[in-house]
Amino acid sequence: MKPTQVFPIAMAASIACILTGSISKQPLLRGLGEIAALGVISIKIIVNQSQSDVNNQKQLTLLTKENTSLQVKLADAQSELDKLEKKVKTQNTCQRLYISKIDKLQHQQKVIVGNLAQLREKLENKTVHQSENQPKNSQKPFQPLSVKSLPDSQTSVTRVYIDGNNLSFALDSLQIEVDYDALRVELSQNTTATTFKYYTGVFSPMTEGQKRFMSYLEHLRYEAIGLPILPRPESRSVKTVGDDVKIVVDMLREVKQQDKVILVSGDGDFIPAISEIQRRGAAVTVVAKKGMLSQQLSEIADDVILLDDIQYKIAKFTKVNVA
Repeated sequence: MKPTQVFPIAMAASIACILTGSISKQPLLRGLGEIAALGVISIKIIVNQSQSDVNNQKQLTLLTKENTSLQVKLADAQSELDKLEKKVKTQNTCQRLYISKIDKLQHQQKVIVGNLAQLREKLENKTVHQSENQPKNSQKPFQPLSVKSLPDSQTSVTRVYIDGNNLSFALDSLQIEVDYDALRVELSQNTTATTFKYYTGVFSPMTEGQKRFMSYLEHLRYEAIGLPILPRPESRSVKTVGDDVKIVVDMLREVKQQDKVILVSGDGDFIPAISEIQRRGAAVTVVAKKGMLSQQLSEIADDVILLDDIQYKIAKFTKVNVA
């Protein structure tokens, strides 16, 4: 017999005992009926509570299974999201490399066109010179040619000087890692001849990482110049010795009148050197991060390029702060 059928019978029997004892004036029978009724009620409450606990446990088990299933689905979705993110990064890298190749070809085309123009002008000048030196009794009458004036014999060179320490601090502030090939292409726009010098501190002897970095820059046609790194006597940190002085010396020694200079640094210590270069007739462009650019340096420069504006053209990827 099921418990649900036993309880009504037991309860009815208890009530019958109570009524019979009351009517027949038998206290013992009535007390027995009351005790039995209380027992039936107590057992009923215990059974109901037990069933409630069982139901709650079943619901908890189902919720646990659903939670586990949701976690598995979330992990799968996160995995798919990571795969898509990697594909996007790969596509962006490929696109940037294609753009870099196109820029290289366009630059080579400009150089070739410029060389052809110079050769054409030299040829026309040589033809005119030979015509002027022909004998007067020549049978063919002299036909004057339209000759363009030759440019100055000095070739204009865009010279790029990169303060590696200053650039490194700027990139950390922007939370990007620079693509040095993309940086070279970006700064070589609208130029026919360009030189790149990168100044950075190195240990003595150089670490393997520094050797690989210097070799990588040279592979990209940078002239990598290493300056000694020495400890600061007043603290436990280190400093690069003579990098700013080396940049100034090279600029004053190399820059000619028709040259253009691109200084990748916002350090105000370069102001006297920049003023002297401009006095010699060279135009100067300063490339720096907003907030790290000397106000006076930005005012005397012929042009200013903010790394904040070109960061997406020169960055490999954006660093994510997980702290």
